[in-house]
Amino acid sequence: MAIKSKARHDLTLRSIKREIAAGRDVAYWLDKAYTHLDNGLLTEDDIAEVEALAQAYYDALDAEDKANSEQQQTQR
Repeated sequence: MAIKSKARHDLTLRSIKREIAAGRDVAYWLDKAYTHLDNGLLTEDDIAEVEALAQAYYDALDAEDKANSEQQQTQR
């Protein structure tokens, strides 16, 4: 059972958001956030914030892939 304290909650959420925003192993940190939700350390609102960051990260990757693909097609 997770220790429920404001400080632990804030530090956990902050570190997860920072790792995702930096693009470091996003899938791992998203999974970790869901684990903390299951344990009661994070709330649905916290998960919504984390999911929004992960979505923005993956949207940026998709946009970059699309741009690279279009560039390669125009060079052919």
